[in-house]
Amino acid sequence: MEDLLRFLVTYEVWIYVLIGGVALINLQKVLSAWREWQGALFGLERESAQRHFSSAMTVFMLLLMVALAEFLMVSFVAPAYPKSVALATPTLDVLATPSATQQTSAAFFITPTPGGLPTIAAVTAEGCSPGKIEWSFPKTGEQLKGIVVLKGTVNIPNLGFYKYEYSPSATANWTTIAANNVVKVNADLGGQWNTGQLAPGDYKLRLVVADSQNNLLPACVISIRIVAP
Repeated sequence: MEDLLRFLVTYEVWIYVLIGGVALINLQKVLSAWREWQGALFGLERESAQRHFSSAMTVFMLLLMVALAEFLMVSFVAPAYPKSVALATPTLDVLATPSATQQTSAAFFITPTPGGLPTIAAVTAEGCSPGKIEWSFPKTGEQLKGIVVLKGTVNIPNLGFYKYEYSPSATANWTTIAANNVVKVNADLGGQWNTGQLAPGDYKLRLVVADSQNNLLPACVISIRIVAP
């Protein structure tokens, strides 16, 4: 379906030109058959002329319906049809060298030690852009358990798709949770995350966004902790 819509949009002008040319030729046949029908004097002659007129008129109406279908598909169906996008592989490195526009905020995890004294490990949120690409829930440093509804903002011009992934803090083995291609503003990103299936510990969440040309923007990465239910 997407290939058909792409073809209709790409060659829209030429399709109209082709339909118009064929319709113009057929219209001449309609007028000729009409004159023949009106000038016929005998029954068989009039019957033959009527068949010619009906046949030419049917073809003309079919051409009009094809033109109308092309208009509806290009003007209404194609813009509303969801685009399919090829998701980047989980191991794709989109975190290399943050740009100057990336914003970083810090938070802390307090981890008990055998001696009873806590150690503080600094964690950061990277690449997030307020109002464009950011997490609403969870925030950096929050503790999660059970089934979690992830919320955030994905609001960029010419959005292609976004996906959100997790990885243990000590590695870069990213696993995709879900993906979508609809603009979100401080809303449910489109799925639930069952943290009960993961071992308790420190994890990273990242929000990966691409535009309609499949250009990846800097990922919004936060650090969270999963605890046992």
